[in-house]
Amino acid sequence: MGGKFQAKAPDNADRGSDKINIKLVIEYDGTDFYGWQVQPGKRTVQGEIEKALSIIFGERIKVRGSGRTDTGVHALGQVANSFVPPKLSPERLKRALNGTLPRDVYIKEVTPVPPDFDARFSAISRIYLYRILRGRSPLKRRYVLELDYEVDVERMREIARILPGRRNFKYLAMKDEGECDLKRVEIKEKGEEIHVEVEANRFLRRMVRGIVGLLLQAGRGKILPEDVEKILRGEKKKPPFAPARGLYLVRVVYPTP
Repeated sequence: MGGKFQAKAPDNADRGSDKINIKLVIEYDGTDFYGWQVQPGKRTVQGEIEKALSIIFGERIKVRGSGRTDTGVHALGQVANSFVPPKLSPERLKRALNGTLPRDVYIKEVTPVPPDFDARFSAISRIYLYRILRGRSPLKRRYVLELDYEVDVERMREIARILPGRRNFKYLAMKDEGECDLKRVEIKEKGEEIHVEVEANRFLRRMVRGIVGLLLQAGRGKILPEDVEKILRGEKKKPPFAPARGLYLVRVVYPTP
């Protein structure tokens, strides 16, 4: 999730004067995908959506996502935009897409948007959820991190309160860096599950999984509050990344019109 941000103008080479810009809200099970972004010879979410749109319109159609999600990461509200011929109403296009796409991808909304709307560059924040299960569940195992050890949720919350702010989170990321405005890290208990919800203007690659890994080690008593700044400065070894399967892109936030 969260590739390196590049401050450049959106590529609207596929726009065309005879096309309209549409916004897609997408849900997908990331288990059997090599992430969001198109990769040669790999099954990706972006690739499946572009293939479906190209079948529907009879020409090559590209989509632009709000950001990348890694292999195994799921989405409840990924957002993409695409310039398409104005042949179908939003509702008809939604039905056509869902009738063409595989069962592990679902288009929740199709909405016409202004030509300058860009799913990535127009976004002001992204919200991710990480699900942790105390124990095991054969039915949930592809969608949660199963814990075989105890964690102290209050210790996790203590660390979560330290993290928000504007800084470079490169030492919680994977080969990526840059300033992020981490707005909140909230931890809630939902029955046997622990939910970690994180919001920021943008995320570095694997940054959310790095945050969750940090919280889990704190919950085990292996990381103390005074260790956090040292880890963020690269003075202390970062904890392992949490696995991808528990992570969901919940929502992408845009300015209110």
